[in-house]
Amino acid sequence: MSAWNLIGVVAWLIVAAWLVFTVMNIRSRHLRMLVVAKREHSAKTALIDCAEIVVLILLAVGMSWVTWFRQPDRIDGNSVHVRYTYDKLLLQTDASRSYYVSVTRGNGTQPVQYYTYWTNGAKYQITSRNADVAAGTDPLTVRASNLPWQEKQLAKWDKQSERAYVATYIATYEPTFLNGLGMRVGRTATRFSIIRIPNETFEKITAAK
Repeated sequence: MSAWNLIGVVAWLIVAAWLVFTVMNIRSRHLRMLVVAKREHSAKTALIDCAEIVVLILLAVGMSWVTWFRQPDRIDGNSVHVRYTYDKLLLQTDASRSYYVSVTRGNGTQPVQYYTYWTNGAKYQITSRNADVAAGTDPLTVRASNLPWQEKQLAKWDKQSERAYVATYIATYEPTFLNGLGMRVGRTATRFSIIRIPNETFEKITAAK
């Protein structure tokens, strides 16, 4: 784990400490009010209770957002480090056809597709959650176009590989205070692959079992 992520560990410890302090302080204050002042209610005590609880909620919500819900800025180089990888696809053959990618379609109202492809003798499997097949004249699909791709490199690979390659966009959280506060430094922010094939005839479709 990156040392930057210790910022987030310390911050969560502070939230936990404030939670314990708030619970104990409220309990102590109310006991003191009952024993010393012989009262069950006090406007001053209620205001202090509310203030401590509000601070606790703000700390918990803020840390939850920065840890789990903050979306990475894919453009700002200060937030994430972006790199691209390119690999040529290897053609596969079976008894009836040749193909570059095997697509297994899932079931349900929002089915996930499973892609299997081969590069340099290695077999890879990925889902449609973070990949798409590009079989048209444009290497960028609608989903892939939301990311900042190296369009010149894509055009170059279109030519040198005859539109048979996989391009992957990888964004990793940079060592910054905000990323450290969310304990994200060094982790993958976004990963998306374009599985490029010449046309749809090089795509083998199978139904989920």
